[in-house]
Amino acid sequence: MIGRQKGFTLLELLVGMVLLGLILTLLFGGLRLGARSWDSGDKQIDDSAQLRAIHGFMRRELGQVFPLRWKNEVDTRLAFAGEPNTLKFVAPLPVQVSVGGLYSLGLELEQGETGQRLIMKRALFDPAAKDFSSMEQGEKSVLTDHVENMAIAYFGATTAGNKPGWQERWDDPQRLPLLVRIRVKLNDGRDWPDLVVPLIVENGCTWDSFHKRCVN
Repeated sequence: MIGRQKGFTLLELLVGMVLLGLILTLLFGGLRLGARSWDSGDKQIDDSAQLRAIHGFMRRELGQVFPLRWKNEVDTRLAFAGEPNTLKFVAPLPVQVSVGGLYSLGLELEQGETGQRLIMKRALFDPAAKDFSSMEQGEKSVLTDHVENMAIAYFGATTAGNKPGWQERWDDPQRLPLLVRIRVKLNDGRDWPDLVVPLIVENGCTWDSFHKRCVN
């Protein structure tokens, strides 16, 4: 007598296919999750590297603010303009960015195609200049995109002899602030770490317009 051949029933085959489908779904889901995690990690690394580069550049430029004064004025003012959302100053640029020498530089927000962006304007400093108007025709570099807002503050005394503190703007035409703080918030809700930079200041400088020099 010929024995019955053993095999899979239709129900067993369907159950096996369902289980195989579930296993494949879990495997592909894990692969997708791993790929997204990898991409997210790469993006965070890239963002951190970009932030370090931008902070390093701004720190270097602000740390080299040159206390130049505008020419041909009765009361010669420092070439420094500190506002809550803009900052203009004079400093050298590295040769990787432009030719050597002193430049009029400005940090501000500009409306771009994808929202606001942080830019730096630059123009070769004119020794005969009376203000920063020439910088409007200069070149500009985009430091970062997708900026919601930027707040700049200045640490120093409002008048000689007063206790220093943080100011929203810097109005003293004869003294530089001791510190400059820049805060940037991005559109995705992330905040940059505060960038706080000490400036090279002229200690106790009051401008003598007759002798064209600083006096205490």
